[in-house]
Amino acid sequence: MHFIDVGQGDCALICTGERNILIDCGEAEAFPRVSRYLRSAGVTRLDAVIMSHPHSDHMGCMYRVLRKFGASEAVMPEIPDILLPSTGSFVQLMEVTAEKNIPVTYARPGMYIDTGGVGTLEILAPVREYEDLNNFSDVLKYTYGDVSFLFCGDIESDAEHDILAAGADVTADVIKVPHHGSGTSSTRLFVNAVQPAHAVFCAGAENDYGHPHENILKLYGSSGAEIHRTDTDGDIVFVTDGREIFVYDKRSAA
Repeated sequence: MHFIDVGQGDCALICTGERNILIDCGEAEAFPRVSRYLRSAGVTRLDAVIMSHPHSDHMGCMYRVLRKFGASEAVMPEIPDILLPSTGSFVQLMEVTAEKNIPVTYARPGMYIDTGGVGTLEILAPVREYEDLNNFSDVLKYTYGDVSFLFCGDIESDAEHDILAAGADVTADVIKVPHHGSGTSSTRLFVNAVQPAHAVFCAGAENDYGHPHENILKLYGSSGAEIHRTDTDGDIVFVTDGREIFVYDKRSAA
């Protein structure tokens, strides 16, 4: 499980040994870094790409990723037309999926994404429509053996509440913290439900938003989670045999 440092944005790569699945990719300018990283990880083709939601810091270079690496499937939330971007990277993404005949699947709770039989990758959200694109974010849970990872996109407190109200099992050993550690996400109720041992914050160094917010860092820390940050730790890699978790970043390499 790779959390790739793309600055102020999200990018994660799941390598099961059978399939390579990319979740988000950062802004347009992140493409050279993402491309190099995928190559260094031995990825020559992607089996699935997942766009948590159509904000450029999550899918800005995905159209270039698909042109270079291809994919068997593209997964994204179904967004009302009035909220969809009408220009830029999202339009180019949809053009590339059409050109390359890449099927587009709209995320629904209870759906599973093919992992090649190595663990399960379940879609938990979005559970309803919202007025804010962030709350439409795909929320996914990857489980292998006794170990699980939760990917939260940019969900805010409203979506967190709805996910819990829907009865979703959000418990996870590792959480990709919602919305880069914004104070509008990670309610105490949600964090307590997840009970993470590790919290990964994906944010750019000295970003204009002040992500991750100090109160959110303290919340996860006080819950017992070990804190990991792409802005200070660079790329973060989790390896698991389904029982134990091993973590590698520039701190462990020092």
